Amino acid sequence: MRSVSELRFTDRNGSQWILRDYKVVEEDKQLVFVNDSCASCRAFESVETGTVFLYTFGQVSYRTTEPNVLEGQLLFAKPQRPRPKPTAEPTSGGQLQMNA
Repeated sequence: MRSVSELRFTDRNGSQWILRDYKVVEEDKQLVFVNDSCASCRAFESVETGTVFLYTFGQVSYRTTEPNVLEGQLLFAKPQRPRPKPTAEPTSGGQLQMNA
């Protein structure tokens, strides 16, 4: 079985990015091979800053690993927003209530 390889690119500003494709499984994401037809999103992860840009494939998305197209995808990518972590708060009945 092949392992999922890591692709790295340097953009026109000299920043390095790791390219990864994912598919959504049960409200989570699973790493797949780059350009796999089952992929539903692509993540660009900055080596220097840890910034993550998430690009979601649409019906007519063009999957490629060519650097000039990657730069174009980075221009339209949106930063991934972290999910809020649930917090536990005591209620009047002495039980914990989870807030999502």
